[in-house]
Amino acid sequence: MALSINVSDNCKYLTVIINYTTTSSVTVNLDIVDYNGISISGSLDPTFTISSGSAPINYPIPINDLDITSGIVTVVLNTAGSEIAKASALVHCDIDCCLTKLTNELLECDCDCLKCNSALAKAQKVFLLIKSADHALSQISILNPSNIAGYLKDAQNKYLKAKEICDDSCGCDC
Repeated sequence: MALSINVSDNCKYLTVIINYTTTSSVTVNLDIVDYNGISISGSLDPTFTISSGSAPINYPIPINDLDITSGIVTVVLNTAGSEIAKASALVHCDIDCCLTKLTNELLECDCDCLKCNSALAKAQKVFLLIKSADHALSQISILNPSNIAGYLKDAQNKYLKAKEICDDSCGCDC
């Protein structure tokens, strides 16, 4: 059983990929939750029937249809009330927007002044925090289930720190 979730580069869609092999027909549903496990699916209630001949299911979810548009999103695959699998992704276009603004500030710098050093240091911190958060989430799919909570918390802390750094200077409302 494989379940994965990808965020489009423009943060308009989450794509859930369900690759489930079964010898009989099984009905599965997706629960979409935030970092705290609270449902963010809004009016969505995706349900699928998978049979032995089913190809992998690619299900796009418009992010605007969810109750949040940034942060950690977890998709839980259930059947008959039992969890089969879960996958998480970080929606961070708000941070990407901040990085764009900081990069544009750097492009406007003509010298090696303190303003440029400050913008570069901030951009580096934000970039490294987001890359590290993404990496923490990627570890979940290859690790022992007992480590999942730790990696989720690590990713959440890094995302929130990057957001804190950006909130001081960004507001491009992407």
